[in-house]
Amino acid sequence: MKDVAVSLGVAFAALFPIVDPIGNIPTFLALTPSATHSYRKAVALKAVASAMLVLVVFLAVGHFILEYFGISLAAVEFVGGLILGYTGWQMLSQPLTPASGQQPSGVIYFTPLAFPLLAGPGALAVVLGFSNRVDSWLDFPGWLAGIALVLAVTYLAFVHADQVLTAVGPTGIDVLNRIMGLIVLFIAAELTFHGIADEFGLTRAG
Repeated sequence: MKDVAVSLGVAFAALFPIVDPIGNIPTFLALTPSATHSYRKAVALKAVASAMLVLVVFLAVGHFILEYFGISLAAVEFVGGLILGYTGWQMLSQPLTPASGQQPSGVIYFTPLAFPLLAGPGALAVVLGFSNRVDSWLDFPGWLAGIALVLAVTYLAFVHADQVLTAVGPTGIDVLNRIMGLIVLFIAAELTFHGIADEFGLTRAG
């Protein structure tokens, strides 16, 4: 049990700052403007479940999948940056404040919420690192529990995002949406640049 507890703590400590449940609340709100609480709750559940599935698959067989198809982590970072960039542009250019209760169009719980926002290249790199340093079979249940705990916190943060909405109001969400869209674009650029630098062995300044 001690090995499980240690692995759980390591997984939680490594993934929590990357998944960033609290920091992703504004993005979650910006992606679901004027949506109902029940809709946000359903999207949050699907997003964390999808992220859990992606991370568990990469923990179990991710290394072999990338190796089999000849895919580098740099390629995952590059594509994740492109997807996130598209999302950021949509957040910047969407119309101001949809009608009250209007649900966002399209499926957003997997892309961009589950990937690349929650189970993005950084989180995938962490779980790939776990899978390559197995000391005991007890490490796996510990890592699984750590992943589940981080995503449970994320779910609770998203479910209570309505309290943030109440505090800032619809106009505040409109402004927040534009700001977060710009920040998401910056993050997307960083992911893309990081993927290119890794692929070509370049050293980035700063």
